[in-house]
Amino acid sequence: MTGNRAPLVSVVMPVYNGEKYLAEAIESIIKQTFSDFEFLIVDDGSQDGSAKIIREYEGRDGRVRLIQLDTNSGQANAQNRGFAEARGEYIALMDCDDVSLPERLRKKVDFLQGNPEIGLVGSCIQSVDRDLQPIAAKDMSLCHAQIVLNYLLFNQYIPGAVIMMRREVFETVGPYANWPVSNEDSEFFARAISKTRFAILPERLYQYRHHEDNKSFSNRQANIDESQVIRCLWFHRIGVDVSPASLDRIGLLRFGVKYSWLERRKLRRDLARLTDVLIASNCVDAVDRPLLEAEFARLLENATPRLWQMFLHWRRHRFGSGKGGLV
Repeated sequence: MTGNRAPLVSVVMPVYNGEKYLAEAIESIIKQTFSDFEFLIVDDGSQDGSAKIIREYEGRDGRVRLIQLDTNSGQANAQNRGFAEARGEYIALMDCDDVSLPERLRKKVDFLQGNPEIGLVGSCIQSVDRDLQPIAAKDMSLCHAQIVLNYLLFNQYIPGAVIMMRREVFETVGPYANWPVSNEDSEFFARAISKTRFAILPERLYQYRHHEDNKSFSNRQANIDESQVIRCLWFHRIGVDVSPASLDRIGLLRFGVKYSWLERRKLRRDLARLTDVLIASNCVDAVDRPLLEAEFARLLENATPRLWQMFLHWRRHRFGSGKGGLV
């Protein structure tokens, strides 16, 4: 970046008392193979040495800029402040205790430039411990329709820290909202579903650090309960009457829990209606209907008692399915 020319990418990172891992997070951005970015670090009223660390990097690298808030206002407000001052065409998020691998920005910029229909892109994640030793890899669905389904049915969404979005997506969806526990990303994601299309790169470009101070882990059950509320509110907005208990029942589908014939009949009806509503509300495209129906059929078959599965397999082999959609 030279002179006053706006950078292509703005990286926004909120920080609150994050000095323990902050230098590693900053280093992982300034060492990216893609260099046309500004790095806006919002110190959200930290009481430790975070601001001092940021100032040191600001003095060494002109792309780093400290935005200092006098009092702690919450992660959502800190992110929104960074977005308000961002100048880039693309906006990327970053958490102050994680690590971005060197190709993260370049690969996401290349993808967005080559896929104008996509407004928000994430990547797969490598979970690590406090010393950056691998714990588990988190691979996620790559296409928009499957991403939406995984969120609505199973509360699996693209973590905010790994995303890069077009500026107009944020301007259309609106700012992040503060939630009592830790669901700013989930709520923003829900609002964005009908506004843009998502994608996830198959590479693991981000290291998500697990440690004792992770807010989402220290309040795990409260976090789950809050996310259920957010999804229920979203379902109601698109015209689907659903309760947290219903979401729990649907969520068990991914574990192959066996349902009775009557329960499966109700689920089949509900999932068929959900397909229609998702298309009507512009959450997925009409061309995605076969994918949705195939995924719902797979989940329902996994929820079928073994003897009934054997009969269905025999019937298909002997006579063919004879039906489309959710069988």
